[in-house]
Amino acid sequence: MNNTDYNYKHFDPKDYNFTRFEGPKAGEMFIDFQALTLDGKKVSLSDYLDKPIVLDTGSITCPIYANTQRSMNQLQKRYPDVHFLLLYVREAHPGGKTKSISTMQEKIDHAKLIHKYYNEHREILIDDVEGTAHKLYGSMPNMTYVIGTNGIVKFRANWTNIDALNTVLENIDTDSIEKKDYYDLVKPAPWIAIRTLLIGGTSALIEFLRGLPQLLRQHKEVKSKSEH
Repeated sequence: MNNTDYNYKHFDPKDYNFTRFEGPKAGEMFIDFQALTLDGKKVSLSDYLDKPIVLDTGSITCPIYANTQRSMNQLQKRYPDVHFLLLYVREAHPGGKTKSISTMQEKIDHAKLIHKYYNEHREILIDDVEGTAHKLYGSMPNMTYVIGTNGIVKFRANWTNIDALNTVLENIDTDSIEKKDYYDLVKPAPWIAIRTLLIGGTSALIEFLRGLPQLLRQHKEVKSKSEH
């Protein structure tokens, strides 16, 4: 996959395979990667292993990130002894207003805009233009991993699931591993979805609506997979 394929200019459901969640599974060792902070400092994921890590993914045009962002920040307040990290990935719904990313500077600029659109208090890490870290961990738009200080993945979810994550964090000091990793998508309220899509632009909203029937079929397939 080249940079153009990864940073698609127009959203299409075929850009995702929600039934195939790759990356390290619960009970396996995490995969280290490098990223940038908002101030341009180069860091590694392993730099944060002094505490358990909650690694989340998102972008300013992702309605699912927008839907879970407030709850994730509330969890960060509840669990101060955990690093809550947001990995900024590709734009989920680029359009005429917020275009797809083609350079690292554009990606940094997009990541900095997260504070304009969202009341985000987590530390933001910026993936490279090719999406190296995003691909290593499964390429889902808004997924969550919990990594223990020993580097073992304790939990992962294809879609951020606040209730499941809270249960894991309540038992973070134990050796428990949550093996379930497919969860139903918690759909955002229409006003959240529309507001977020319009950050991309009118064309982003139109492309989403055009692909909605196929998206619903894909989510139905994931639900069926999670029940077996």
